[in-house]
Amino acid sequence: MFQQGKTRGSTALWLALPVLAIIMLFGLQQQTTAGTFLAPANSYAAQEHSPAPDSGDPGTGHTDLFATILLELAAIILAAAFGRWLAGRFNQPSVLGELIIGVVIGNIGYWLGAPFFILVMHMESANKIFAHIYRTGASVADAAQQVFTATEMQAGGIGDQMLQIVTGPNANHIVIMGFAIWLFSNLGVILLLFVVGLESSVEEMMRVGKRSLMVALVGVVAPFLLGLGAGRWLLPEAGTSTHLFLAAILCATSVGITARVFKDLYKLNTNEAKIVLGAAVIDDILGLIILAVVAGIVATGKLVWIDVVRIITLSAIFLGAILFFGDWFIRRAVGLFSQLEKHHAKILFSLPFAFILAWLADLIGLATIVGAFAAGLVLSEEHFVRYTDHEMTTRDAIAPIEAIFAPIFFVLMGMQVNLATFTESGTLWLALAFTVAAIIGKLVAGWPAGKENDRLSVGIGMVPRGEVGLIFASVGKALDVVTDSVFSAVVIMVIITTLITPIALKWSLFRHPAALTGEPAE
Repeated sequence: MFQQGKTRGSTALWLALPVLAIIMLFGLQQQTTAGTFLAPANSYAAQEHSPAPDSGDPGTGHTDLFATILLELAAIILAAAFGRWLAGRFNQPSVLGELIIGVVIGNIGYWLGAPFFILVMHMESANKIFAHIYRTGASVADAAQQVFTATEMQAGGIGDQMLQIVTGPNANHIVIMGFAIWLFSNLGVILLLFVVGLESSVEEMMRVGKRSLMVALVGVVAPFLLGLGAGRWLLPEAGTSTHLFLAAILCATSVGITARVFKDLYKLNTNEAKIVLGAAVIDDILGLIILAVVAGIVATGKLVWIDVVRIITLSAIFLGAILFFGDWFIRRAVGLFSQLEKHHAKILFSLPFAFILAWLADLIGLATIVGAFAAGLVLSEEHFVRYTDHEMTTRDAIAPIEAIFAPIFFVLMGMQVNLATFTESGTLWLALAFTVAAIIGKLVAGWPAGKENDRLSVGIGMVPRGEVGLIFASVGKALDVVTDSVFSAVVIMVIITTLITPIALKWSLFRHPAALTGEPAE
């Protein structure tokens, strides 16, 4: 009886968490906007160049803006914890729960017209506005005109709503809240891939290097051809530029989702995980080359070979230097660093090393997570043996930080899923065709993994497009070769491939009885 009551009490507590998270986030809305939501556009536009209220203004409801950020962080962590619990109740990977709880919270806030949730839902557009202002010094209104179409800028359109939000009387609070969740989520995915790298090794990756290369090549060629065929069939009136961009979008792979599923299921030490992670790194380079080629053809009408050669050369130098000279450099760097800090050398050296490589990866055009993964790949406990007597491993030192911030990335991805796109019947057929092509193209990529490996699991691991697919699509939209309806269809494809991968990969990895005997990785 007591145990039953305890179980019911625990369930009630977990069920209260998302409600608490939503209340906290909406409490922030009331606090930062002083009870106002979207006012008429002209009332905001009139204040575009007026000074924003100071964070200490009594009218804002608080004296320290960072306190708002702390409450926002607490709400998202609680929501992520509930998502993980919910996924566990249905025997699913925790990342699926984090994605779903993000979808629920994000859409509730968006449907109610809360400025913060509108900003988060369209964070990619907000980033474009701020980037345009940074590059050109233009006003917010002029930048919005460059980012959004004339239709979107009409009264009630998304462009009009975003302009109201970022120029309103409480814009500084809302924008900083949006920036904070963006910052935390990016830090989380970098830490996730760094930890994944720590649980791998250069020797293991090199052992499956040939397989990874073949998987990546097929995983790019097959979706590209399928996307080209789907575009010509469904959009015959569109130009070749649109067809090429659709094909390029389907080539993308988002390794963050797959890496988290392998980690949750304690399968990072399997050949399948190594092949997928290696293929994802190669896929990132191939995707950049394809994007450069297609964008060059669209913009100039010809292939810009110098961009292709530059990407290949810089990527080869970056990865080659890490793999061949990383161990030599780390051994000497750790020795010097330990003279400054011995007891906490593992975490204080490892994190800056990962962040610097992530920055270098971005500098040459690769994803930051490629640099973080490479950093974890070349770091090992042997590098610290001579200089520290601390028994905690590097992975154990980083894991608590990763456990806090990585879920924020997946909750944010869920919050950016607009379920309203599923109601557009004309777009659904396009989305269905793109999704089928996207899934089949990556499933085929599992074939080169070889008979000794689980080809289906490798193929499923390559399926999610995530934020990478959206980045490709946004480039096409900026070049005016991807229409609004096509972009919406791509968004739906990204949502579906992102949400089904955790479920499908878990089923695939555990469909054989022998797979159930694996022990949790240390």
